[in-house]
Amino acid sequence: MIINIFPKRIAKQFKFAALFLLFFIFVSAIHYAAKKVVFDMVDPEKIDALNEKAVDFLKADFDSILMQANRFVGQKDYLKAAQYYLALLKFNLNDSITIYNLACCYGQLGKADLAVKCLVMAVRAGFRDFQLLEKDKDFASIRFTPEFRKLLSQLPLWRDPAVEVIFVKTGKLLELQVKLPQKFDSTHSYPLLLGLHGNGGTPDHMMETMNKTLKKEPVILAAPHGAYANFSQLRGRHFSWEIQTRNRELWKIADPLAVENLDEVIRETKKRYPVGEVYILGFSQGAAYAFLSGFKYAGTVAGIISIGGLFPETDNEFSMLKETEIANGKKFRVFIAQGSTDRLIPAGLGVKTAEKLKKYGYEVEYQEYEGGHEITPELMKNIFAWMKKQ
Repeated sequence: MIINIFPKRIAKQFKFAALFLLFFIFVSAIHYAAKKVVFDMVDPEKIDALNEKAVDFLKADFDSILMQANRFVGQKDYLKAAQYYLALLKFNLNDSITIYNLACCYGQLGKADLAVKCLVMAVRAGFRDFQLLEKDKDFASIRFTPEFRKLLSQLPLWRDPAVEVIFVKTGKLLELQVKLPQKFDSTHSYPLLLGLHGNGGTPDHMMETMNKTLKKEPVILAAPHGAYANFSQLRGRHFSWEIQTRNRELWKIADPLAVENLDEVIRETKKRYPVGEVYILGFSQGAAYAFLSGFKYAGTVAGIISIGGLFPETDNEFSMLKETEIANGKKFRVFIAQGSTDRLIPAGLGVKTAEKLKKYGYEVEYQEYEGGHEITPELMKNIFAWMKKQ
């Protein structure tokens, strides 16, 4: 049966207008649908390669996305966290840790089918901590569902009793980017500014950020990279200062090694170049390791700079820092800054860190700057001005 949508009482001249309106709505719907699939990473045939926004995803700030995901986990907003973990996986299908974390979110949401799908994919991507999987409290609400029981029944097949994964402490050559002042004079000493990138960041980007503002200043710039590769499927190289595992026992070994590496970087730089005072700038994840280096090797550094970062954990089973070390250690200068629109770091956290260190006798300068989770050129100018203060 054909339904006439134009009753006879509607004048003929309005029929054309109505048809035009329907056509406009139809075309608009198609256009909207086309816009929706510009970034469809699953079906390449649906990607509009000539769309002006088709390459915008290359600008993604992976560190920010990961921090947002972890922040939502801390707030027990597992649906939001799942959205951000999914965003990360769009760029790296082989990130077994992120896939596992996504499964944990689904476990907390009671979505056994999705959790199991992700766990299978995590194993395919290289996840092998089956003991954690069996005991993880994130799966408490789905542990006795048919889907999860079936998954657990597969563990003996995935485990190879002849294969065991262990971690071995070894020596490794670490790449360090160094930028000397434009009018470098080997008979004069210069302050060293060592920049530590965030999680998933690169020494290239950190060097570019510092050099863009300070290229004409009398300062030696240096940028190492974290020991652990991260986001391996993305363009270029991406690194983390933290070992990529949920096994916190390994953190107790890996974190001190990361700090030892930074001390070695400073000592080697001093051997090669006329270095005066040493300042460590840590952005995001790098901020915690800048603080750890300062507290563990207080006699080495003149100042620590924390930008959009967290303070390292203290006095727990897995932390390498004690409150007594902060209170009784040699005091260095501290510069802390947080962006006014930084959504990744809880509002007021930088102020709390500054107040805590002041209480212990540290000379601290705190600044809130216009910007988000980033290091702006104006902020770099303020940092260098602070470094020059005596």
